[in-house]
Amino acid sequence: MKRQFRAASWTAVGRISAPFLIMGVSLWMLADVLDPPLLSSLPETIAALPPGLFLLAATLCGISLWAVARYDGLAHRHFRTRIDPALARQSGLCAIAIAQTVGFGVFTGAAMRWRMLPHLGLTSAMRLSVFVSVTFMSALAFLAALACLILPAPLWTFLPASIIAAGLPLALITLSFAPVCARIRHHMRIPSLQAVRAILGWAGLDVLAAALAFYILIPAPDLGFAAFLPVFLLALAAAMLSGAPGGVGPFELTLISLLPHVAPADLITAVLVFRALYYAIPAVLAVLFVFCTKHAPPVTPAPPVPQGQQLAELGVLAQNGGIIRHHRTGSYALWFTQQTATLLFDPASGRAQASLADLKGQAASHALSPCVYKCGARTAVTARKSGWCVVQVAQDCVINLPAFDLSHPDKRGLRRKLRKAQKAGVTVTRAPSGTLPLQAMAAIDTLWQTAQGPARGGTMGRFCPDYLAVQDVYLAHLNGQLIAYASFHSDPTAPCLDLMRQLPDIPQGTMHLLVKTAIDAGRTEGKPAFSLAAVPYMPAWSKYSGPFRQSFSNPGLRQFKAGFAPLYVPKYAAAPSAGSLVLALADIASEVHHPRPLPTFGPTHKQHEEYEVALECPPWKGEPNS
Repeated sequence: MKRQFRAASWTAVGRISAPFLIMGVSLWMLADVLDPPLLSSLPETIAALPPGLFLLAATLCGISLWAVARYDGLAHRHFRTRIDPALARQSGLCAIAIAQTVGFGVFTGAAMRWRMLPHLGLTSAMRLSVFVSVTFMSALAFLAALACLILPAPLWTFLPASIIAAGLPLALITLSFAPVCARIRHHMRIPSLQAVRAILGWAGLDVLAAALAFYILIPAPDLGFAAFLPVFLLALAAAMLSGAPGGVGPFELTLISLLPHVAPADLITAVLVFRALYYAIPAVLAVLFVFCTKHAPPVTPAPPVPQGQQLAELGVLAQNGGIIRHHRTGSYALWFTQQTATLLFDPASGRAQASLADLKGQAASHALSPCVYKCGARTAVTARKSGWCVVQVAQDCVINLPAFDLSHPDKRGLRRKLRKAQKAGVTVTRAPSGTLPLQAMAAIDTLWQTAQGPARGGTMGRFCPDYLAVQDVYLAHLNGQLIAYASFHSDPTAPCLDLMRQLPDIPQGTMHLLVKTAIDAGRTEGKPAFSLAAVPYMPAWSKYSGPFRQSFSNPGLRQFKAGFAPLYVPKYAAAPSAGSLVLALADIASEVHHPRPLPTFGPTHKQHEEYEVALECPPWKGEPNS
């Protein structure tokens, strides 16, 4: 124990002392440049600069710091803290102004954010600080690499710049969409492509304004800005990586080494003025604001909660982390994926136009792309009139229960399957509420996944006792043994098929008999319709696509549902542009094929007061949010 404590102590001392050691070594290497004659002449050189130059440089520094503050607004949206955006930017500006001057950016920034936003806690403040630091350093590395490739830069930067410029986008795309990275995405929130675009924009404005502020302070007319920008970005990266207070030492050493044709006196003059305008003055003002102001951060108020009709398939929100979003005139199912804020199905209540407008606001507030998935024709028409790109993605298989006739010629195949199951001795019963044979059902689910592969999620249900407890479940037995079961989302008008699980090598027609029994129960209860859920929509040209059609059409499931001769109702997806629609569909496909771990059932997400959370108030029960 003592040995571990001693090792940890030495590690901590090393990490704390390393930035100061780097700063000391850098200043020692600059000793020949920083000779007494140069230092003694600096006051006169600084005083000779035109006053207008100070004002212009200060304005550019202010623009740079303003852009940096937008990082925290983006970070709060990414982590969905529901902090007022203006307050988030304010705390970020103060934290960054102090951290970049004092050094140890992640820890200093976290302490300042915790001071200004105490209700978030130290863990959340540290998470925000790490996010801002990592994303800014990544953006700075990418921008510096592009600058070194496009603008005049030292020859030795070409290879590392090429690797960074190509590697960072590839790494981001791999983390965002590759199946092998699904587990990483589930445990660590990767910034969406929408957020990455904003990060690059704000980082570009930040470093460009800072570079201009520094550039105009250098009294060297023969130095072009195109040649100066890559050097400045490299110096800034060296300063930040060192962790030294204000980057003192590595910043100056990099500038003087890469700009040998510029007089050291001119560079040191610019450095001193720049440090005063960009580091010292903002840090002093930030300290006064942080420690002399009482901070009582407001939380975004909750809008009124209207009641409205619910849809059967909204029950899946209990597994994919979705929520019922209420706005002023209606409500809808909102599902946050890695890249999108998705409106699932049709609005539960209110006009589609109002829900689409609210969806766009939700997407923007979380740095995501808005998307509508598996909506009906009416919502799709509304989206198209709003200028959105709309495409058919599925067909809902709906049975008109009053008109369902097993003796009709189009049910010939279904009758044959049912006879085979009945001849084999299969019996189907409706499970009484609260008495499910969960152990046997779990064993069947395990064997089914072994044979078929991992269960899909997202818009499809997965085996979970609490989830099945609020569904209608039908059980198939053979010689007293449970061999298969099917579950259905309950609904007063149109129940919907959800899970189907069976043992290998069960008698043919067993699953058909399960669904047929549920259909008969719905007719007996006087329900007008019954949904077999959706199948993927395959356009006519897809019959020439071979493996593509085989992979995405799920022919076995399509053939099973076709045996009931359902009515095929088109379902659509929509997004503001064709590019965002392709991105959204790819992201949703990733969530379906590689779903996140099932949530823990119980009282969770209490911070989302404006939402009706599926786990707390199941939407299939129609209970209003309290």
